[in-house]
Amino acid sequence: MYKFKYHKPQSLEESINLFKEKEFPKYLSGGMTLIPSMKQLLSSPTDLIDIQDIKELRGIYETENKIIVGALTTHNEVFHSSIINEKIKGLSYLASKIADNAVRNSGTIGGSICNADPAADYPAALLSLNATINTNIREILAKDFFIDMFETKLEGSEIVTSVTFPIKKKSFYLKFSSQASKYAIVGIFGSFDGDRVLVSITGAANKVFSLEEINNLSPNQLKVYDFDKLDLNKISINSDIHASAVYRSSLIKNMLPKLINDMFEN
Repeated sequence: MYKFKYHKPQSLEESINLFKEKEFPKYLSGGMTLIPSMKQLLSSPTDLIDIQDIKELRGIYETENKIIVGALTTHNEVFHSSIINEKIKGLSYLASKIADNAVRNSGTIGGSICNADPAADYPAALLSLNATINTNIREILAKDFFIDMFETKLEGSEIVTSVTFPIKKKSFYLKFSSQASKYAIVGIFGSFDGDRVLVSITGAANKVFSLEEINNLSPNQLKVYDFDKLDLNKISINSDIHASAVYRSSLIKNMLPKLINDMFEN
């Protein structure tokens, strides 16, 4: 590894000021993606700004029919949260399926969504649940946050402080994952608010996307829907060493009936 400067600020303001002062800085939270990238020289920051001691970025709170999750909340904290398990069960289950226990103990929800890996799990939940990403300067809707592979709406020194999730009546996550990395080859998140079902997919394209063709259908309509007729040609499905575009499309169509059934059975 190469030389860089390490900083451990104690406040959000100090972190942002440090970021603005440095040549090519990076925020460090759990480090589950950044550190391996640095080891392979895929990322070469001049300064690492470790934000793990900033208490205001931690915690899980319920307020006004919403749940707020601090950016530094780990995957295991999301998984084990009684609030999330009771109110947004699908999100709790999703967190339990991220990588392995060591990663879940260190990796954070904020770090994951800021990295915007196209095969990451959280983006599907954020999009389906109509989550809002809160930063130090503004609020960004999940549908506007993910722009492309490893690219988000964040600008300059902007930092994610928390994610706000509306509480849904039903939610579920289904994933077909790589056996080595546990990343999603196809991951599908569904949510139901009492009126409509919203389905989002990760792992299949350069960024998470909603299945607009079936979104807003009722549970009864979806239970008899012919998913084989879904038109996925307008979506640029990825083809790589893990799965071809044809295989991923087939996975989506075959996983959807199970997602709908499991979501309303549980």
